[in-house]
Amino acid sequence: MATPGIHVMASFPASPEQVSKVRAFMRVTLGDSCFKAVVEDAELLATELVTNSIRYSRSREGGEVHVVITVDGEVRVKVIDDGPDASVPVVGALGPLDVSGRGLMLVQALASRFGVRLGERSTTTWFELDL
Repeated sequence: MATPGIHVMASFPASPEQVSKVRAFMRVTLGDSCFKAVVEDAELLATELVTNSIRYSRSREGGEVHVVITVDGEVRVKVIDDGPDASVPVVGALGPLDVSGRGLMLVQALASRFGVRLGERSTTTWFELDL
């Protein structure tokens, strides 16, 4: 059973080495508050969104990526970066031989809900997992 009322944020330098730290942050924060499958899905989806932020946003130029976790009837995770470099995150069509580009497809498949909110100087990608 989930423990309601969790609301935490952590900031990470926008570098690929930080993705494992995001995973650990998710695991430690959610810990025993959620079913194991929800924690595993949240870890996977958060790291996909963080990886996209590191690869495609202006955060990669020495910025940070912020991860916000809220548990209150559901698990909601937001990843906030310094905004798009050239395009906004979208689920794209891939060919069978493409070796990357499946992150948002995973989010779409596993999350109960997900979305993107564009700010003036930031992009927030988020997902929710029902408990």
